[in-house]
Amino acid sequence: MNTTLITGASGFIGGHLAKRLVKENWKVKLLVRDVAKLSDELQSATKVISGDLSDEFALEQAVSGVSVIFHCAANVKTWDNTSSYYTSNVLGVQNLLNAILKHNPNLSRLVHISTADVYGFPVVPCDEKSPTFETGFGYGDSKLRGENLLREYCAFNHINYTIIRPGNVIGYKSQFIERISKELKSGLLLTIDKGRVNSGFIYIDNLIDYLIWAACAKHAVFQCYNVRDNYDVSWAEFIESLRGLLNGRGLVLDLPFSVANGLAISIEQFYQLFLPNHEPILHRLLVRIFGRTCGHSAEKIHRDSGIVGRIGFDEAMRKSLSVLMDSGISGQG
Repeated sequence: MNTTLITGASGFIGGHLAKRLVKENWKVKLLVRDVAKLSDELQSATKVISGDLSDEFALEQAVSGVSVIFHCAANVKTWDNTSSYYTSNVLGVQNLLNAILKHNPNLSRLVHISTADVYGFPVVPCDEKSPTFETGFGYGDSKLRGENLLREYCAFNHINYTIIRPGNVIGYKSQFIERISKELKSGLLLTIDKGRVNSGFIYIDNLIDYLIWAACAKHAVFQCYNVRDNYDVSWAEFIESLRGLLNGRGLVLDLPFSVANGLAISIEQFYQLFLPNHEPILHRLLVRIFGRTCGHSAEKIHRDSGIVGRIGFDEAMRKSLSVLMDSGISGQG
């Protein structure tokens, strides 16, 4: 029986992954800060360890006796302070690695969830040989630092790892889907340059297929993979599909990238002065997510794994929206 630890199991990716592994009869440990956020199903079917990545005792309990660790825990907010990102996404990685070396040095595989943001929002798609660099955005910069730290630490200490860089993840209970859906229902949504760029989606179940493969495949050791679904969907096509499914009546406003970026800078300055504890309604990171390609090449993992995604875009959209339909956010009536 495969034994695993999942960090961040109360989050979107970690929670879905935990349910899949339980279903596939893995022996699962979960490291979570707030046990109450776990479903009764997961609490009863797994060994739950209450703590975070700064808790040495919890980490010792968590990493001991497992063959695979999926590191899903991270600060994934689109707006936060630099120190918060660093604490979660860099120091958290360091603490986990220290615990592995001390308590489970013969770990079979550490699967680390990174992000395509490490490419810095270029105009053209990137593959795994493309350069990565910091851009001044706290999430992507901290994830890049954590990724680089992990590579160096694992190489020096002979810890087997695989790095996964997902695109934009959609699925049941995705905050990403939920946030845009609410704006499409009756609010205001901004597109950039007519929404022409690739949205770079990966459906959660397809992502989990890749994660499980990465944990088990011998030739995935010491490799880094971009991960997205094997179709090209622009933001405009995504919004049109979502609006149709929701019967949305919200307003969609389109701006050129330069205009949107200038507006975002002004709005950020206003919030810093008058609403410092709130995320601006528009900021430069959002402009880049919607105005620069997220459709990076996933040819490497498609080739190495032989997996190209069981669930296509139309089905992924229907499944992603099921929670919203159930809660009456569809805009019907």
